[in-house]
Amino acid sequence: MKKKETLPSGGINQKNEWPTAVSRIINRVLHAAIAICLSCMAVFVFGNVVLRYIFNSGITWAEEASRYLFIWLIFLGAIVASRENAHLGVDTLVSRLSVKNRRRVFVVSNLLVAITMGLCADGTWKLTELTVNQVSASMRLPLAFVYVSGFVCSVGMVAIALNNLYRLITRKIDERELVMTVDSEEQNFIEQTLDETREGEKKP
Repeated sequence: MKKKETLPSGGINQKNEWPTAVSRIINRVLHAAIAICLSCMAVFVFGNVVLRYIFNSGITWAEEASRYLFIWLIFLGAIVASRENAHLGVDTLVSRLSVKNRRRVFVVSNLLVAITMGLCADGTWKLTELTVNQVSASMRLPLAFVYVSGFVCSVGMVAIALNNLYRLITRKIDERELVMTVDSEEQNFIEQTLDETREGEKKP
């Protein structure tokens, strides 16, 4: 009898796990950046309100900074939502399809996202180049800093769509992920309650 050849420990697993590790790091960086933007917005807005109503003064650049941070917050949040399939979607039709047809719809959806966001990346990059020498009124900050947020979001969503297609081709995607929507917390709670009720009825 021939002995089974054993693979060296950590050989294949390390190769397969490093993209996941990089994705987790990027996800943590995005969440940290969103938290920083939100915290700074809260401090600037609250501080300005207190200064205006109590000390009859204010920080001139606080409102502008909050506005720009809010823009970055939206676009970074869009990347996170795209990665977690948290964007608004309707799965009434897709959930009724077979797995084979779900794969086809998944390919079409991600191709459309990649093409659309690629066009957005091209447009936002052109706007970024046009506004490099233009500065904001209060902070004197280049307006390119604002428009480049749309470019970052577009590139991130293109990368996510292409990664989804790669995972589908290499069969590394779960069948549940083919439906690109996430159930609400209420629906999950209802389903969990129903499952517990059914299990309770089965017990003697």
